[in-house]
Amino acid sequence: MRIVTFLGTGDYRPVTYVWDDGRAVRRSTTHLFPLALATWLEPEQVLVLLTAEAERGPHWATLRDHLGDRVQPVPVPPGRSQAELWQIFEQLAGAVPAGSRLVIDVTHGFRSLPLFAAVAALLLRHLQGVTLERILYGAYEARDPASGDAPVFDLTPLLDLADWLSGIEALERSGDGRLLAQRLRETHASAWRRGAEELPQRLQGVGNALEEWSEAIRLNRPVDAARAAHRLRERLQSARDELAHWAPPFARLANRLATDVAVLAHPEPERLDEAVLRAQLAAVRYALDKGLVLQAVTMAREWFVSWYIWAFMPEVRPHWQRRAEREQAEKSLGELGDMAKQASRLAAHHPDWDIGDLWNQLAQLRNDLAHCGMRQGALSPQAAQSKAQELVRRLQALLDARSS
Repeated sequence: MRIVTFLGTGDYRPVTYVWDDGRAVRRSTTHLFPLALATWLEPEQVLVLLTAEAERGPHWATLRDHLGDRVQPVPVPPGRSQAELWQIFEQLAGAVPAGSRLVIDVTHGFRSLPLFAAVAALLLRHLQGVTLERILYGAYEARDPASGDAPVFDLTPLLDLADWLSGIEALERSGDGRLLAQRLRETHASAWRRGAEELPQRLQGVGNALEEWSEAIRLNRPVDAARAAHRLRERLQSARDELAHWAPPFARLANRLATDVAVLAHPEPERLDEAVLRAQLAAVRYALDKGLVLQAVTMAREWFVSWYIWAFMPEVRPHWQRRAEREQAEKSLGELGDMAKQASRLAAHHPDWDIGDLWNQLAQLRNDLAHCGMRQGALSPQAAQSKAQELVRRLQALLDARSS
């Protein structure tokens, strides 16, 4: 384990630092908090970010005398410009070996260096497999008036905020709920391990439902997505109070998420009716809005087959997911597609010309995407997305025109 710490040039006064880490209460009297940490944690190395001015000061000499070979200076500029901030990042990244376990001490930092270093360490967690175990601050200014002891504040929950932010961003940008689902499950499990009061009962269920719904969209499973959306909506509602208490960042997202999934939800998605078709088409639009064009077009093609069965083959609706019935519908759609190819729209005068033309264009786009652009005249990614949006609007118009 390594400690990353800072030294400034301030007049640091001796004080007794007191740290209750949940397992033991630790005490150490010193004017340099990194010395207290080194005593408590016994790190293999202490990395000290130093400006040139701080390195010339007395505090660095004191650390060196007490810690010997375990202390290593990391020279950094003052951080007055963007270029200097990136130089600090490079210095820190070069000093921290891949896979390290880190404790960040922000007590004696100079200006904004501790904040930047903490954020940089979060980047290293992803880039170099670094584990951030704690962020600690020896709060000299918060001394107890009676005893004079200075508490140690554990700022590690900031790491949780960063994880929540990553998860929320993944869900908002691409519909990927796996990170948020993991955070909910970890929060649930952590509370039970600590034996906290009023233990959560529903967080894990919300996480499971969120991941199930997210994966159903990503894996082109509209029936499963409708069922999972219904379950997620119910669990979000029942866990509202728990989310506010145990997962405040997610709680602020929960209402919007419940609204988003409401139009995708259906309690009985195996029964082919208008409501199921609307829920599935909402899943197609959701995927498209999140940039999942391949998933959206693949589901749209299958939705078209289901719609045709619902609109023109009522006798086989109970078996709409069976291969034989779907192949029969695809054959009929193919015949309408052939008809649309043989005549212009003005000359066709056939009431189902639009169905055949839409089938042709949807099939062509699906094939274009499925063959990864490895064909002559393949659409650009931007053109494919624009085409998908146009075709989904036409599918919606078909459904609206035949709705009861």
